[in-house]
Amino acid sequence: MNSNKKQLTTWEAACIITGYGIGAGVLSMPYMAAKNGIILSTLILILSLLASYVLHMMIAEIAFKEGKGGQIISCLNRFLFRGKWKKPLSVIFFSLMAVILVTNLAAYISGAEEVIVGLLPIPPIVAKLLFYAVAASVVLFGLKAVGVSEKIAVMVIFGLIGVLAVASFIKARNPLSLSAGTVNDALAYYGLAMFAMSAFFSVPQAVEGLDGDKKKIHKAVFLGLFNTFLLILVISVCSLISSTEVTELAMVGWSQGIGLWAQVIGSLFTILAMLTTYWSLSLALGGIVSDMLHTGTRISWLLATVPSLIVVLFNLAGFMELMRTAGGLSAILIAVMVGPAYHNARKEAPENNLIKKSGLPLELAIVAAYILMAVGSVVPV
Repeated sequence: MNSNKKQLTTWEAACIITGYGIGAGVLSMPYMAAKNGIILSTLILILSLLASYVLHMMIAEIAFKEGKGGQIISCLNRFLFRGKWKKPLSVIFFSLMAVILVTNLAAYISGAEEVIVGLLPIPPIVAKLLFYAVAASVVLFGLKAVGVSEKIAVMVIFGLIGVLAVASFIKARNPLSLSAGTVNDALAYYGLAMFAMSAFFSVPQAVEGLDGDKKKIHKAVFLGLFNTFLLILVISVCSLISSTEVTELAMVGWSQGIGLWAQVIGSLFTILAMLTTYWSLSLALGGIVSDMLHTGTRISWLLATVPSLIVVLFNLAGFMELMRTAGGLSAILIAVMVGPAYHNARKEAPENNLIKKSGLPLELAIVAAYILMAVGSVVPV
């Protein structure tokens, strides 16, 4: 699934990165923003954006130096896994990522089914199959098709949020809270922000689609993460000023504040957010399958998408929740592994650097930033 003769534009590559991170989970962030106050929340978001940008540029440089259009496992195979443990580590990492990605994809099918059933009078199984058909069929046509679809979906998402933003300022009822919460509240918000901006598997796709153009890669990575940053900020501010009560799922209190019609807009946003994430995740998984098993495009696509549908149809909910939790842990695992892989890549392939000024202090700082994310994901609030 890596081969595609058509290059991506910078904006399409950026939207693939945005699509990976813009899951419906961003609607949970206003609740924690209310606890931290808008000033501290914004500062944490900016810090998260900067840390995420550096880490994703590290991944981009590793993929650029790997040079074969490979996914993150190929990059780790070349620059991290060594000696007699190389093959076992590669197989273990592949198996872990495959299971986690499949169950995350299944979670999006399941979540979309609930939203679709709330909008349309159709049976749940039909809703699941409908979402899968739309989501999986786009990925079959490859990187360019996903890039174009992500671009359209992200633009529609911005439009929907724009409508809600205008209504929120018209119906504003609350002053923005300026007082900060506890240290645990700040850590929890940081953990959420870093997770929302994690798009590790999409970066090699952007590098491949941009044909190694350094300037475009820089722009695409930054724009992809900045889109997520901007959406989080706008959604948080609008929810805080117009909600009757800032609820854990922002859309509940938000729609009560500006009108129940907003529930429909929120549902459309949620479906599109799940679609964009499904596209990016399944494209990445297809590339990983192709790299590891050397399968063709169609077989890789089937192995990347059909298992997620099977998991949902057999209703393996407990297993799915377990793997979604493991997905958060895997994000931290990848971030920690990227540090030493990047360090080795700079030594073994010192040419073609994407980050001009780097070194051990920066690498350690980024690893520390993601360890802090792990702390933020488990602290009690």
